[in-house]
Amino acid sequence: MGIFGFLFGLGCLVVIAWAMAAPAVLGIALLGDLVFGRKHRQQNRPQEQPSPKPTQFRERFGSPQPPIAAPQEQPSLKPTQFRKRFGSPQPPITAPPTPIVPRRKVVTLKQLPVSSRVRLPSNRHQRYIQLADSVLKHLRDRIVVVQLPEALAILRKMNPYAFEELLLTCCHEQGWEIERNFKYSNDGGLDGRVTIAGKLYLIQAKRYSGYINPKHIHDFYKVIHQEEAHGGFFIHSGKTGELAKQLLREYGISLLSGQRLVNFVLGQPLKVLG
Repeated sequence: MGIFGFLFGLGCLVVIAWAMAAPAVLGIALLGDLVFGRKHRQQNRPQEQPSPKPTQFRERFGSPQPPIAAPQEQPSLKPTQFRKRFGSPQPPITAPPTPIVPRRKVVTLKQLPVSSRVRLPSNRHQRYIQLADSVLKHLRDRIVVVQLPEALAILRKMNPYAFEELLLTCCHEQGWEIERNFKYSNDGGLDGRVTIAGKLYLIQAKRYSGYINPKHIHDFYKVIHQEEAHGGFFIHSGKTGELAKQLLREYGISLLSGQRLVNFVLGQPLKVLG
């Protein structure tokens, strides 16, 4: 009976001790599972394999690593390839239409007559040509037709070089081909050349206010002969004496003076004989 009581008491003590130690054992088990389970998952996780270096690639596969080529654009098909592939000719590639820009109105300025004998019209030539044009405009734009005395007075007040350019401009307006001199002074006794119906005529311009000198007519005839011209025009704003008229008829030189000169300057057609 005593032994049985001792064993029963020992059993109770074991049960009590196990009941007190069970939570601690369970906690230790859970902690161990948490720690060892995480380590196991990390060991079993798949890892990315690093790309082998060229030397490692050669050692592993026995040949150098081929270069990685960039993607290339597909070449455009030729017309024959396009026809074989799609059964119809390739449509032409047209550029976008160019926007239509309205044209500006071009104003053509009146060009002054320039001779082939003038290399390039100098500023001096252009200045006298413009002065001559202004005088012509003044004479022709009058409401009342200018009379002979007034017209001759205006011409006599002109610069002598501008007077020469005025006469050459009037010749150009007649439809004659004109040739201006290279220079005004030392011009060899003539002030210009004109071609009428394929024939050469020389121009002598004198801005006189009195009677002309017959010697000037004789000298002009020599120049006509030396130049082998068909004839000449002796043009002046003065008066013509009897001796001068006789020399002009003898040499066959055309005279432009007085009313005939004014009509020529106003643009009336001049009839040339010969």
